[in-house]
Amino acid sequence: MFRSVLMLAAALSLSASAAEPTATADKHFVFRDPNSRDTVMFVLDAPLEVINGLSNQVTGRVDVKGQKASGRFQVPVKSIKTGNETRDGHLQNDRWLDAAKHPDIVFEFKDVALPAPLANAKPVVLKTKGTFTLHGVTREEPVEVTATYLQETAETKNRAAGELLRVRAKFQIPLEAYGIQRTEALLLKVGERAEVTVDAWGSTQFKP
Repeated sequence: MFRSVLMLAAALSLSASAAEPTATADKHFVFRDPNSRDTVMFVLDAPLEVINGLSNQVTGRVDVKGQKASGRFQVPVKSIKTGNETRDGHLQNDRWLDAAKHPDIVFEFKDVALPAPLANAKPVVLKTKGTFTLHGVTREEPVEVTATYLQETAETKNRAAGELLRVRAKFQIPLEAYGIQRTEALLLKVGERAEVTVDAWGSTQFKP
């Protein structure tokens, strides 16, 4: 009887493992969606105006080794659109993001410990810190990340070939800390902090 119970427990364990496969080997995900479906969005919320910005030009890479992850993402300043061409021009000029001198916004992280192994379709949530570079200034910022690993199936191929990693993140950027000065006339129209959200998909099959 005892032996039968042990055999049943072993069978259930194997069944659970098969149902929830994990990414045990090192994985390398490239973020370069040829269909430009990834998004980086920001909101500047001020008393007199709310400014929304969007870019679909997200590129990067995430390397997962064991239960640690490192990565780098970048977004061209000129790709950010706010729904107003005049405002887009202001955003890119030397008083704001200065796209000519600092063409890319960059976020990097290194050897971040994952709270659990990447398992198929099981989101992993973590709060960590990364290095953010904007307007020629580099600072460490806290970030909340949700990473979801997906093994390749007929269904996931509708999104992209290969094993996939969806990364969603949110964080805040204090403008003045990055040398972006709001004039007195803009204090009520431009929020002092940008609320940033990211939703990007990487694949083991995308080309760098």
